[in-house]
Amino acid sequence: MVRQSSILLCLSLATAAAAPLALDPPAPKTVAVLYFDNYTGKSDYDALGKGISSMMISDLSPVKEISLVERDRMQDLLKEIDLQHTKYFDSTTSVKVGKMVGAEYVVVGAFAAVDPQVRIDTRVVRVATGEIVKTAQVTGDQNKFFDLEKALADRLIDGLGIALNPEEAQQVAAKQQADRIDALSTMTAFSQALALYDRQDYTGAMEKMGPAIRASPNSMLLKVAFDGMKHRASTTAADKAKDKLKAGIGGLIKRPPQ
Repeated sequence: MVRQSSILLCLSLATAAAAPLALDPPAPKTVAVLYFDNYTGKSDYDALGKGISSMMISDLSPVKEISLVERDRMQDLLKEIDLQHTKYFDSTTSVKVGKMVGAEYVVVGAFAAVDPQVRIDTRVVRVATGEIVKTAQVTGDQNKFFDLEKALADRLIDGLGIALNPEEAQQVAAKQQADRIDALSTMTAFSQALALYDRQDYTGAMEKMGPAIRASPNSMLLKVAFDGMKHRASTTAADKAKDKLKAGIGGLIKRPPQ
């Protein structure tokens, strides 16, 4: 009996040794998607990089292996860089911003043509070393922007060394479909609205969103952005009304008696 117990114990230990250790899943990679640079030479498209960046952040959001730096968190930093007219596509700038926001990787991009074909170039940069770990380019019809955006997101995920399982791939595809924008003109209107929003012109941003929402009424990306602009506009109007009321009351209190 003792011998049998010893044999069973040895078999148990051997099985445990042979079994793979349960490892904790790796921590998500912190990724910052910077505004895409305008290399078209046409100032009408200066804001387009904001919209493309926002779309990429939304597309990558279902990927559990990625922790995205929110656009609002980066805005104050990027505002200073904008004033210096520095290109984000420059590796030195991208690494600098990546360190400031605590990102392991930054995604930078540039668009160099818009009519009739759109061409977008991207890089994935490892912040710690400045190494460009992936480059990609997509080109296509400006009225089939959705196809370009899907291809770009897939290549960025691959560039970050992430292999999606079927469920994750389905979630990414569903998110892309929910945010769908087909025409470059719609993306441009959305981008210009974002630029106005960043300048705290919330009413102007809402007005600029009108054509975009009419063109893509089912896009959740546009709906969420518009709701945020509307909330900011109403909050700002309420704050201004309160300040005006306080100023009026203060004037009455300080006014000397007649």
